[in-house]
Order: sequence, then structure tokens, then C-alpha cells
Amino acid sequence: MLNKITPFRYIYIIAVIFTLINSVFFIGSGIARSIEGYKAFLEKDFLTTAGHHPGVHFLEALDAFMISLVFMIFGLGVARLFIFDKTEGRALPAWLNVSSLEELKVLLWRTILFALVTFAITNFVKNPSGSWDALILPLIILILAASLFLIHKRE
Repeated sequence: MLNKITPFRYIYIIAVIFTLINSVFFIGSGIARSIEGYKAFLEKDFLTTAGHHPGVHFLEALDAFMISLVFMIFGLGVARLFIFDKTEGRALPAWLNVSSLEELKVLLWRTILFALVTFAITNFVKNPSGSWDALILPLIILILAASLFLIHKRE
């Protein structure tokens, strides 16, 4: 099937380039949020001012870095499958040595699950309300994790 798609590999180059640009954007966003956290920490008034908790800034930075990782894995995985499909896999990092869309899907699924967990922790720290709405994201994470488990069990 991949041989039928490879004539369009030059179209995939555009998607890979923009996906990697998105990844770099989120890295920059994470760096900016980290700097805000350091500034809040150095001001030493984060215990009294609601908007200056350095931990929240650092968690938001972690969210941005995780989203960047999702974009990077997707972009490099698509490049590996559709652009550099004839390249020897030994020169690549072990996590990027994917040979099928199924492997890329599972790798992305795991990364997105981890990103959702960090996002849920950030939301809980920012809004520690005891409402039922706070359970929606953890429930989604549980469903996605159970689905991933069932897929692996089936194999």
C-alpha cells in the first residue's frame, strides 16, 4: 500500500515541514512560559498573588513541550514512512524506527495520552474545584488508555 502513496511524497514534505514548524512554535511557547515561571519565582510574591504561581507556569510549559513532542513525532513519523521509506533504519533513533502506520499510530497514541495526563494535572492545579466537570478529562484518559490496552492485548 505504501508504494501507491510514495509518488505523492513531495506533497508530504509540505505537511512534514509545517508540522515541524508547529513543534518549534510550541517549544518556544514552553520556553516563554518557563521564563514567566522563573520571573514569578524571583519576584517572591507568588504566595499572595493569584496569577503568579510559578508551578502553574511550569506545568503550562510542560504542556507546551508535550504538544511539541506530539507534533515532532507525527512529523518525523510521516517523513519516515512516506519520504524516507527507503532509508536504512539503523541511523534513526529507536523511537522513530516505525515501519507502518499502525506503529506510528500507537506511538502517537501513547504520546497523546501522556500529554493529556500532564494537561489534566495542569487543569487540576489551576482550577482545584470539586465539581463533576473536573472528572471528564480523566475519564477520557481512562477510556483512551483502556482502548490502547485492548489493542495491545488483541495483538
